[in-house]
Amino acid sequence: MTDILEEHVPAAVAEGAGARLKRERESQGLSLADVVHALRLSEKQIAALEIDDYSKLPGRTFVRGFIRNYARLVQLDAEPLMELLNFEQEEASHQIQAPSQKISFSEHQSKPWLKWLMMVFVVVAVASWVVLEWLGPEQSKSVAVPRSALPVAQMPHVAAAPVPSAPEPVVSPTAETAAPASKESAISPETALARLTMTFSGRAWVEVRDKNGKILHSQNNMVGADQVVEGEAPLSLVIGSSPNVKLIYKGQPVDLSAFAKAEVARLTLE
Repeated sequence: MTDILEEHVPAAVAEGAGARLKRERESQGLSLADVVHALRLSEKQIAALEIDDYSKLPGRTFVRGFIRNYARLVQLDAEPLMELLNFEQEEASHQIQAPSQKISFSEHQSKPWLKWLMMVFVVVAVASWVVLEWLGPEQSKSVAVPRSALPVAQMPHVAAAPVPSAPEPVVSPTAETAAPASKESAISPETALARLTMTFSGRAWVEVRDKNGKILHSQNNMVGADQVVEGEAPLSLVIGSSPNVKLIYKGQPVDLSAFAKAEVARLTLE
């Protein structure tokens, strides 16, 4: 009986903190998803925590925090679990990763063709430079000699070609007389712009539109302002505070009192 108890003691002592938490979780009927939801961790992190595989977790500080939160969830004392933490597996995993970096470095060394390709490129570049330097003086010898440097006897005689005289322009008398007539006909009384002058003795809002409905003037005018508007007649006007406005249209004053209603005048000037 004593031998059997001694065989089971090392197994109990060897149980890690994660395995202890897992056993308590299963005894309470909690699933792995319940722990994931409660601790807000991933399922892989909880699984690594329960098998005491700390190499897949952020670090010792985070592992201790996870253990404390997990213990609080299953209502266990966290301090005894802290004594069961074993980070030897984490340190071993980091030691195993070190040679992998050397292996990846040796992969670059195992490509001799890359080294030879670079050497060939350098040789070709140097050879091209040597060829260009060797041909450079020869090309300088073939530079053309300017004609001014040749002896007089060798210079060919070139006769100057006669320059043809430009023909005199022919002026048509009908074109000169027709031009003024076309300019005069382009301006007709029908297309002449009507001129409207507005003088303001007080603030007044005015809108002016031409015969096509285009707005020529639309704003609130200040005291003492003068506005001149030109457009195709007839001109349509809407004037607010008409007693404060004096109109002169085509050189003639316009009486706004005949068109005003509640100090707003609406009129059309032909």
